[in-house]
Amino acid sequence: MKRLLLIPLFALALAAPVQAATQEEINATLAGDPQVWGGLYTLALADQIRANCPAIEARTLRATSFVWSVYNRARDHGYSRAEIRAFQTHATTEARLRAEIGAYFARHGVREGQPDTYCALGHAEIAAGTEAGELLRAR
Repeated sequence: MKRLLLIPLFALALAAPVQAATQEEINATLAGDPQVWGGLYTLALADQIRANCPAIEARTLRATSFVWSVYNRARDHGYSRAEIRAFQTHATTEARLRAEIGAYFARHGVREGQPDTYCALGHAEIAAGTEAGELLRAR
């Protein structure tokens, strides 16, 4: 008897239209998820340090694993790869990341065009074992 009730309910669930989220709603959801936003922030921070300090390089396997964990968390919301990529590359997302990382750099004495300041922060992140520091290593 219970099985007979489940079949019509399942059929109704399949027939109900799925409400699609707009990219704006997707962006708000992903930006509001601390694991997704924090992961993007960590990746961008580590990448900026690596790109501007010749004495520091990425821990490629660890970084790749970290990228997948952030991606999988975003996928847990049910979004496609294209929707997640659109969030990541959206002008608002990039501007917010630049502003937050710029503020972090300013608080820690990093100066654009001065690699030694990026290196000092990178070595401090590595020594402290921060999430960004875990993605980096001294050459």
